[in-house]
Amino acid sequence: MRHAKLIVSFLLAILITTSSGCINGPPGEGTGSPETETAFKSGEHGPPMNISPPEAVKATFPGGTFEPKPTDWFAYPPEYAILDLVSRLSKRYNVTEGRVSIPQPQRSLSSFTGTANGTEFGLFVYPNSTAAREAMNHVVELLQGDGFQRGDDIFWEKGNETYTVFYTYERYFYVLFVARTAGGSAEERREKLSESLESTTAYGPGPGKVLGPFLPAKVIAEKWSEERGLKFSGYLDALEGKVKGTNVSAVFLVYRPREGREVYLQLKEAFLRNGWVEGEYINTNTRDPAGHLVASDYFEANGTGAYIELARITGVERVALLLGKSREVKAIVNDLWSEGDPTEGLSFERGAEVPGGVFRPVSERGVRPETVISRVLDGLRKEFNITADFVEIPDVPAAAWYSGRTDDVEFMFLVYPNATAYLKALDELTEKLLAEGWERTDDGREPYARTFARDSDTLTAFVQYRYNHYLAIVIKKPRYSTSDFFWHVVGTGGASPGELLSFGKLRNDVRPWNWTEKVGLRFEGYIYKLEGNASGDTKAMVLFYPARLGMEVYFQLKKAFLETGWAERDYVGLPSHDERRHLVTNDLFEKNGKAVYIEISTYGDMDVLILLYGDKPGVKTSARAMWR
Repeated sequence: MRHAKLIVSFLLAILITTSSGCINGPPGEGTGSPETETAFKSGEHGPPMNISPPEAVKATFPGGTFEPKPTDWFAYPPEYAILDLVSRLSKRYNVTEGRVSIPQPQRSLSSFTGTANGTEFGLFVYPNSTAAREAMNHVVELLQGDGFQRGDDIFWEKGNETYTVFYTYERYFYVLFVARTAGGSAEERREKLSESLESTTAYGPGPGKVLGPFLPAKVIAEKWSEERGLKFSGYLDALEGKVKGTNVSAVFLVYRPREGREVYLQLKEAFLRNGWVEGEYINTNTRDPAGHLVASDYFEANGTGAYIELARITGVERVALLLGKSREVKAIVNDLWSEGDPTEGLSFERGAEVPGGVFRPVSERGVRPETVISRVLDGLRKEFNITADFVEIPDVPAAAWYSGRTDDVEFMFLVYPNATAYLKALDELTEKLLAEGWERTDDGREPYARTFARDSDTLTAFVQYRYNHYLAIVIKKPRYSTSDFFWHVVGTGGASPGELLSFGKLRNDVRPWNWTEKVGLRFEGYIYKLEGNASGDTKAMVLFYPARLGMEVYFQLKKAFLETGWAERDYVGLPSHDERRHLVTNDLFEKNGKAVYIEISTYGDMDVLILLYGDKPGVKTSARAMWR
């Protein structure tokens, strides 16, 4: 008996933190399958209810239902949660699928029933903790109606039968576990059920920990959002109440990846369209060991401060809303993250048009230049006999380089931080080759590739995006060589620089013109840059950065504009994604009749940062044109 109690106590401690079974979510959470729920769509798809126009004189509190689009069950199949649990159980017991005599809850997304370890059990998948908790309570009511009484911890007993009923988090879903066994003593039955439950439990981070140990703010549960007209739905788990020791109302919600940002953007739109204004940057740190800040906004109206935040924590997204006195809200925000201030050391000045300064990521790229070459060589050595050697190819500057031979091919790999550096090196290489008697043989239409010939030899220079850098490939071989080394390298690589701007009409909408340095803006640390004129007289800048480094520059720009008198009062509604990009967040700042639009989105393993400057109508038109 004592052994069973110890197992159950340990499991309860783990399961409560992973499933958040004791946390009350905000009112209005849908408990059915998201397939039957109507999602609120932000931006061009319509605002939530009770949204006033931005011209309203007096700000009002936004109301409405905030939820992501219906879950894509192809991206998040609920059956996988079942498969994971059954797989773990099968490692210890012989599992047989079949009908069983246990109470079965309704409206599950997927289910499995069978026998294992002398028990009958059922697994039932639900979209969130609220739905799972209601299903669990329904099963308990059925057991109580049949005469079962609660025993120790999570057991329900009658005669020689014992049940256990509990739910846990598994792969973006909540799974209700219902198991029954009969015969033997009560202690033996409880121990058998405890062993089965232990076999299905995965120990690790989940929404419960995101709202518990990984949340620095202590929240005293209290329902307030529905009274203010706020309803949230589609989340995995939620925590609502007052931040301990303050009068600040708070809601923290956990969503599947990319679903949280939809709700965050809906909240941002709602506050701006109800007359709230963002005029201050209040963030400092943006990281801790569990995750990082993705986007945030601080609004004020009628003496009240409202802070919204989107964060990535242990593989899920957390949306936060804090509402209260400005001083108290700012103090809480300051404690949410423990390290990594992207604006530390940032220096900027109030320019005639826009803030002047140098904006660069503070973090290093995830892969060093030397590592790019070693990874490429590791793959090539599986197919080719490569020998490091000096070659008859002119040297040019690079962040890292390697030269060698394979069969009758001489080659050189050179790594560059961005396309600009590569093109400069390519021009230098061309000059040296021409001086040595090589003749250029390409037609010049492809700016990133050049070919040369001399006597019976040919030389080709090309570049590819690899591991947050540009890898230049220079190959010299006899004219009639049959080696496919070049095509093998190219065929296993990433996109060329021209392909990086191939989505929508972005490349065609921006007519090249270097304007940023003329107004005092300088950018460093990027992978690729395009600047010029967009619609009308709107000036545009498009920058590609390695993942998360673009976010650091975005925070720097946001701070610079807000601290030099610019303010955000309006919202530009955009789709949440197109065929290649996913929008993270955007801002529209205004000052003295001019507008600046800043947008950050993700594209593969890169951040895309867009900055537009000009008259407000033209800026808004250009921002929407980027997503046509």
